Amino acid sequence: MEYSESDVTEIDIDGDGVADGIRAVRTEVREIDIDGDGIADIVETTTIEETAIDVDGDGVADIITTVETSEVVMDVDGDGIADSVDITEVRTVAHDLDGDGVPEVMRTDVITASGIDPDQDGKLQDVQTDGARIYGLDTTGDGNIDEVVVEELEVEVVDE
Repeated sequence: MEYSESDVTEIDIDGDGVADGIRAVRTEVREIDIDGDGIADIVETTTIEETAIDVDGDGVADIITTVETSEVVMDVDGDGIADSVDITEVRTVAHDLDGDGVPEVMRTDVITASGIDPDQDGKLQDVQTDGARIYGLDTTGDGNIDEVVVEELEVEVVDE
């Protein structure tokens, strides 16, 4: 892994003005657009911090540590609010097929997401967005739903 000069800082442990080690920090951001609308639905931020310290002053690093942290922020419904603090989006659409002002078809789309980090290692493995479209049919035109048809939807995006 290569670092730019701005990613690296010197560490002076004993305060003598001479660097005893270095700390390099690099942040990588990966954006995933599930629905193809050009707006990231999932943003994964990974920060890698490597530290090398020469404790005895012989010019060779005695302590080397690497810390990697990840954060995954999802906005599957694309409203600009992270799903962790957002309410699941429910959209209702009414269709008036014969133009009499009474909808014959009522549709509700519910979108939920799961399986983002199943092994809980902080790295994005896969995204499974499961939803159900529920259609309420008013075949008699009396404004009441006569039957309900459920159509299952499944979209799966797997990190390669």
